Amino acid sequence: MPADVASLLQSEDPAARSLGLERLSPSVAAQYSEALSKCLLDADALVRASALRAVEDVGAAATLPGLVEQLESFLKSGKTHAGGGSSSSSSSSSGARCAAALALAAVSPGSEQHAALIAPMLEEESSENFDSEDLSTISCVARRPKVSLRLPKCAAAEALGKLGPAGASYAPAVAKLLNDKSTEVRAIAADALASMGLDATTEEPALLKALQCEKQAKATAAYLNALAQGSRAKGVASYEVVNAIASSLSSPNPLVRAAAVAAMGGAGPQASLHLPKLMKALSDRSPQVKIAVVNALAELGPVGHVYAADVARLAHDEWQLPFVRCAAIDALANMGERGAAFEEEIAELVADSSEEVQDAASRFLQHATMMLTN
Repeated sequence: MPADVASLLQSEDPAARSLGLERLSPSVAAQYSEALSKCLLDADALVRASALRAVEDVGAAATLPGLVEQLESFLKSGKTHAGGGSSSSSSSSSGARCAAALALAAVSPGSEQHAALIAPMLEEESSENFDSEDLSTISCVARRPKVSLRLPKCAAAEALGKLGPAGASYAPAVAKLLNDKSTEVRAIAADALASMGLDATTEEPALLKALQCEKQAKATAAYLNALAQGSRAKGVASYEVVNAIASSLSSPNPLVRAAAVAAMGGAGPQASLHLPKLMKALSDRSPQVKIAVVNALAELGPVGHVYAADVARLAHDEWQLPFVRCAAIDALANMGERGAAFEEEIAELVADSSEEVQDAASRFLQHATMMLTN
């Protein structure tokens, strides 16, 4: 590792420590696992965030000797020695517990021991008091860390979602956070349930109830995604889930409409009951909704592929934004023989005025050629 990176990690300046972590190569990270441990428990929120990214890049616990033991000890006792200008009182903060939990999930997926260690954090309450000394200022802009690096219960939910069946065994406890007063907490809980897949489908009633009562778009979108992921895991969606998703297709918020359309793509054959509503969304004002529609039609298989002609027309519509047209072309490529039938029409777009559309058309033709040769 370059000497300048090593010196940056030991700097008294939080911005310098963050820079050192960003320059840390995964190939040599094992030599500095102790420094990574200390940075994960640093007094500065952005240093902790940078350290977590570095640990996630490395992944395997075996390549970071001593890291797991240090983090386990910290979560059990709340006390450790944090270097780089950190104080022990700061390192025992809620933010440090968040970083420790997420790092353990990154380096030891599937660990029952770590799931049991992290799960109690779901009930931890923490105030968010980030003053100017807690946030590094980089390029004169103070950046706030993500919520799972600020609130222990959010960190626990996200970490459990990454711990496989061991983490999914705590799905009922995670589902309780769907009733939290914070929108961010509710959304994180839903995202965690979505990550748990089939093991979390027992919490479908809780998600449906939360969806019915939710007023905030961010949380609503997260509930829809969780319901869709559960349906994908089961291979089929219940009529109750499909109807709940369909109700959100008419939301005034484009974030919710896009999430509902995407969720419909994971609903399987039952989605055919609401295909007219889904196709109506193809003319939505929001580009993201249009993109969600073409992707959903491709995911739905034969019942969605029959609308390949509508997707091809969207790809040819020069009034659409280039990235919408590209999404339509890519969706056609995923529609099997139905999509390949529009090879001549897509070939015309190789000469389109948009370079992005040209590239998408070329990808489609390469894909179509591979289909024919196979």
